[in-house]
Amino acid sequence: MSFTEPFEKTISTDVLVVGGGIAGLTAAIAAKETAPELDVLVVDRATGSAGWAGKAPRTAGHFTFVTPEDDPEDFIKYIVCNIGCFLNDQILLREYAYATRKLIEQLDLWGVTIIRRPDGKVQYNKIGPFPWGTTLADLDMCARMAAYAKRLGIKFLDKVFVADLISSDGHVTGAVGFSLLDGTFYVFRARATVLACGNQNYGLMPLWNGKGIGILAAYKVGVEMRNAEFGNYGGGFLNADMPQSGDWLVTGQDFLYNAKGEYLTPKYRPGPRPDSDPEAYLAWYRETTAGNGPIYVDVLTSISDNQRKFFFALPGARPLADAFWKNLIMKTMVVRKDPQAKLVRVVHAFQGEISCLKVNTYYSTNLPGLFAVGDISFGGSALYGAVPSPPGRIKGSGLMNAVFSGVKGGSSAAVYAAALKAAKIEPEVNYSQVKELKDRILTPLSRENGIPPFEVIYKVQEVIYPLDYSIIKSGDRLKEALDKVIVIREELDRMKAEDYHELCNCMFAESMVLCAEMFYRASLMRTESRGFHYREDYPKSDNKNWLKWIVIKKEGEAMKLYTEPVPIEKYPYKPLEE
Repeated sequence: MSFTEPFEKTISTDVLVVGGGIAGLTAAIAAKETAPELDVLVVDRATGSAGWAGKAPRTAGHFTFVTPEDDPEDFIKYIVCNIGCFLNDQILLREYAYATRKLIEQLDLWGVTIIRRPDGKVQYNKIGPFPWGTTLADLDMCARMAAYAKRLGIKFLDKVFVADLISSDGHVTGAVGFSLLDGTFYVFRARATVLACGNQNYGLMPLWNGKGIGILAAYKVGVEMRNAEFGNYGGGFLNADMPQSGDWLVTGQDFLYNAKGEYLTPKYRPGPRPDSDPEAYLAWYRETTAGNGPIYVDVLTSISDNQRKFFFALPGARPLADAFWKNLIMKTMVVRKDPQAKLVRVVHAFQGEISCLKVNTYYSTNLPGLFAVGDISFGGSALYGAVPSPPGRIKGSGLMNAVFSGVKGGSSAAVYAAALKAAKIEPEVNYSQVKELKDRILTPLSRENGIPPFEVIYKVQEVIYPLDYSIIKSGDRLKEALDKVIVIREELDRMKAEDYHELCNCMFAESMVLCAEMFYRASLMRTESRGFHYREDYPKSDNKNWLKWIVIKKEGEAMKLYTEPVPIEKYPYKPLEE
């Protein structure tokens, strides 16, 4: 396209929420209900005002919570000892455990349809011996929340891509972005900014649409990151006949067979296990390298198991979910060579789910004025410890984390903004800084020669997807992968955009490179195995030296990594002494 300088528009608000998915909607509602006098604005690159942004409207609608028959302390202990591997913020986790039941009822007040028993109580399913249960919501949950938000007076701005944060004297005072429709360049002045724009999924699988743009924006202004080495979620397996089809076998890890017909799951995942873990991929990897491949999933048993565990609502209880999943299942069956076959040859899936933006128990970052909720800060909050962003190892924890963090972060942002407003402190915007940001953001549009952003994106995908780089790790392979990422990084300044949608892809490419670099650097630094971080050259956990979080921060133009001890001495649950 021939580049024309876009029109510029400034909007002032008290609370700016970037992202209109379920976490962003929750944060906006919580902010407005905490301080009704505040102006709250939700900006989304999709259609947050209609409730069709983010992942939630395209999920299974699971909410996992501590049920009336569960003890919250049992939940906390199980998560710390068996899932988080002692890298949890146990104070935040305790608050979460005791809040989940109340939050289910809160959703009902916001208009979300939660399935219920004939007596009116929440219907849920208990899976195995685990101290939690799962309930279901229909897939119009965000549409209903958006309608509720509008009734509160919350404003929305759709089809606007927020690209960078504005900072002044170490405080975040707003953001800048552009319209995907006409290119209008927006300057947002805000007393408090809440990032709720998703994590990084590298564009590898349908549904997982996080592009990490908020992580990139926060990193550039000096926000700390934490737990980047756990951004390697690979849940379930893909049909090897057509892996790009999205024929995703969700519970396949429990029904694995090798080419000899041996049932692998009891060997690699003995006993009851919650959902995905690296051991399922270790089975695929080790059996294949030992000459026992290809690996298969018993899809008939897997499908019935998935139905029993996670799709237990009666027909008609969730009409939108019924229609969505029926359509999706029919599409996946079409790509199978034999829809009646019991065994399907599989390859590993990889969703990434790096969610490393570091927050405290109020979901505030190290920069005053900036908060982060939902998937973007799941790992960085250390709520669940040594796992990627949900579903991590518990299906239904993603939506619950979105609501919990949204309530916490949104109300915290409101208190912060209200205090500034009461003191008549206005957010400062340095317009020379805005001009620098604008020029840098729009440069790919004016570049006469260059490479398309997808050329960079494909190269990042090729270095993040391989199982022996990102999931089954070793020092030599991690260094090899990191070297490739650094080479790719040099191509970022060559990207050219033909329109504003392609300009978004330029920023997605930059974010993918950053996230891959953080992931591989942190993975190299952690010389042990823990949770989703598995090192072949360091196969054991090292509680003596590695009860630490790895924190990453931009200092000057360099990426710096350092460690922060987990304050295990003040937590109730500790690893056994070796």
